[in-house]
Amino acid sequence: MKILYVYDTLALYGGIERILTDKMNCLVSMYGYDVFLLTTNQGDHPLPFPLHHDVKHEDLHVQTHLQYRYHGLRRYWERWRRNRLLMQRLKERILAIQPDVIVSTTSRYIPQLCRLKGHIPLVAESHSGFGHVLEYERMTWRRRWETRRLLRWLRNADVLVSLTESDARQWRTVHPHVVLIPNMVHVEVTVRPSSPTHSKRAIFVGRLAHQKSVPEVIAVWQLVHQRHPDWWLDIYGEGELQELVETLIASAGANIELHSPVSNIFSCYRNSAILLLTSLYEPFGLVLPEAMSCGLPVVAFDCPYGPADIITDGIDGFLIKDRSVEDFASTVCQLIEDQELRRRTGEAGIQSSRRYSAGDIMPKWKHLFETLTGGK
Repeated sequence: MKILYVYDTLALYGGIERILTDKMNCLVSMYGYDVFLLTTNQGDHPLPFPLHHDVKHEDLHVQTHLQYRYHGLRRYWERWRRNRLLMQRLKERILAIQPDVIVSTTSRYIPQLCRLKGHIPLVAESHSGFGHVLEYERMTWRRRWETRRLLRWLRNADVLVSLTESDARQWRTVHPHVVLIPNMVHVEVTVRPSSPTHSKRAIFVGRLAHQKSVPEVIAVWQLVHQRHPDWWLDIYGEGELQELVETLIASAGANIELHSPVSNIFSCYRNSAILLLTSLYEPFGLVLPEAMSCGLPVVAFDCPYGPADIITDGIDGFLIKDRSVEDFASTVCQLIEDQELRRRTGEAGIQSSRRYSAGDIMPKWKHLFETLTGGK
């Protein structure tokens, strides 16, 4: 079976990039599928995670982002020209590859793929969350128009795959065929020893962006530091808020270290004792099952959509209601002060994270693809 993935660029050490890479690798190694990846803006960016040698990657060199170098009418001209180039090159490659299924991991290319797919089944993946896509109150009139247009095109996708049940429930109000398939944790992670309970380091992993609400994790740690000045917080990430985060860390004086993203984040998990997640929303929250699979207790704000689907509150982690920084810090301190609680919660996390292993998740994708192609 030929599966074609379309994405913009694999350049960041991010969750989507890691999941997409692992998924394509598993489809090749577990099922022997012919997997193709078309990127549009890869350019000279090195791949952050290694692709299986049988995954066929090709960049279309459209570089849509370069339109923002220009202003006024020139920007509109560049946008039109590059979109036309994208359509032309996508059409050429789809005709040459003749895939059995096309998968778009971003909604950006749904309109183009709907026009070009013909009778080929198209799978759209929801990695932003229904509520985030329809955040009308924060949109300009143009963005609202574009969102309504996108929803019309999304209905032409044969299947929409959502990562959590709560997100899937909302998507079913606008799409006739929604399937729930959570993200997976790499199979090797679940067999490694759990995180040491004697570590005095907590960890935060995520982009330095508005969604991740990094200032709140710094505020949490300032409160924790008052009670436990011998503990440290490691933040792994990069992004548009890096300068702000660096300033906040410097002024906090609370044993916080900022690190660049790393390809092997699991070694960092295993050297930590607790994972913190302060996101405003999480379509899934990949870092949660990843950290849990390494034996870390996790503490997260109960935001839409992922944390409540992944964490059983008080068993394998803790959900903090109402975005209370004080309650969050109090829970972290409770874990710091009770080593047995850390051990018990971490062991429960290892068990519950196994439902996200490749052995559990990838058969769902195999079943979906075979259903769409009549068992081909």
